[in-house]
Amino acid sequence: MRVSIRLNLPKAINKLTVRYNTFEKVSYDKYFIASLISNTKTQSKAFELIDEMTGNGSLNDHFKKVYAEMIELSLNEIESILKDSLYPIQKIEEFTYAYIPMVNISIFGGNVFIGNIAETKFFAQQLVEKGGTYISHNFDIKEPVSKPDYYEVNLSNEIIEIGFNKDFYRISNEDFVSSIIKDDIDFTSFQGNLSQSLQGNGWIQLSRSTFNNIASTKDFYYDNGDHIAIYNDNAKRSSFAYSWGLYWVKEKTYLYQDSANQKMCENIAEVLLQSGRINEFKTKTILDILKNISRDKQQEIVNYILKRKESKEIAKVGLILISKGYEKNWSEDAMKSFYKFKENINQLIMLYKVNPNMGFALNDILDIYKSDKTILTDEHLNQTREYFSDCEAIKKRVRDIVGRVVLSGSRENEKSMVMDEATKKFRKSANNIQGHFKRDIDKMDLNELKQFEKQAEKLYEEYKIVYNRLQEEQN
Repeated sequence: MRVSIRLNLPKAINKLTVRYNTFEKVSYDKYFIASLISNTKTQSKAFELIDEMTGNGSLNDHFKKVYAEMIELSLNEIESILKDSLYPIQKIEEFTYAYIPMVNISIFGGNVFIGNIAETKFFAQQLVEKGGTYISHNFDIKEPVSKPDYYEVNLSNEIIEIGFNKDFYRISNEDFVSSIIKDDIDFTSFQGNLSQSLQGNGWIQLSRSTFNNIASTKDFYYDNGDHIAIYNDNAKRSSFAYSWGLYWVKEKTYLYQDSANQKMCENIAEVLLQSGRINEFKTKTILDILKNISRDKQQEIVNYILKRKESKEIAKVGLILISKGYEKNWSEDAMKSFYKFKENINQLIMLYKVNPNMGFALNDILDIYKSDKTILTDEHLNQTREYFSDCEAIKKRVRDIVGRVVLSGSRENEKSMVMDEATKKFRKSANNIQGHFKRDIDKMDLNELKQFEKQAEKLYEEYKIVYNRLQEEQN
């Protein structure tokens, strides 16, 4: 059985230093000096050539220092530089590794070695890079220090093994028991099931802080003795057990949008409705849950939420339900939200069929009349007929006024009159009225027609003033 357990394993962090000879790519200055050494017999001759090449520049001193360093090399090393462009150096490399005495393993460079590598013959020599020559090494050994951490453990009555880098290594029962870190956990108020055995893998030793976090969850329920915590983004099942003198937990996370979790979403929806805390959750979470429960429960939740707050996203769910045949049992608040957030004439007609008496605006009734007047109630039919009758009556009155003004000849006669204030007003009103009359009158709604009628009446009053003046002038 594989579990995760919190242990206090002593661990020593040691250091290994390795010294060896090797080669590196030669620089241009050292290659030049190697060539100089190879082709001159004395230092004075070499320096003479350096002086000729560099004069008193900074390279003069630099080349002479490099010469003093390289003259100590053997002729074979000089020839090797010229042939292979490699310069001999001594490297010192430091490595750290962990040694865990209770398991008797060393972890070096991400790999596990049995025993303490400080006691492994020729281990340091293996770290010398290819082509290098080992010189010496030394270990800096530290005292083991205990640091709590979680480890994967193969647990059985006969053999206990601890996992490192995907492999498992044996530890004695005595060392294992002594390294276990135990928390005092109070299970007296826990209402779920506490198993007395560990079934399957995936168990983790329960800490006091983890248990307190689970126990403090505001929204939860029990399923077959397991604790189901309800969070904004997911739900988490926690199974508990007591074995080997320790408390254990096994957890599994469930996503609300996963269709395999429909039963759990049904339970969660009921818990949140009963607690009244469903409005505390993000709208996205509620939408994910709604997609994974029965339509009856969807309707119940939509009614519940829209009774308490407006939500365009939740209202859309209700509109979809109505389109699928759920036309009954909607609350007044829900219907108001549907009406507010409707998006097209089809949804408007759909809502009207569900409840025609929910206070539809006249404009909406008129839209329904234009699309399908057969569904309107007698009251609304009469209302639309009165509306259109009022519109036609106003149009007739306006046409009469405009016709009277045009036929009177005042429009022609006023052009020859003196342009006083009254004549200017009449001309402006007449031009405005005639322009709209020819172009827009049949497109106007009742309110626009009423305003247009006022303009026509104003025109008529101005017309009477001009007409009377014309009569006076003609007499």
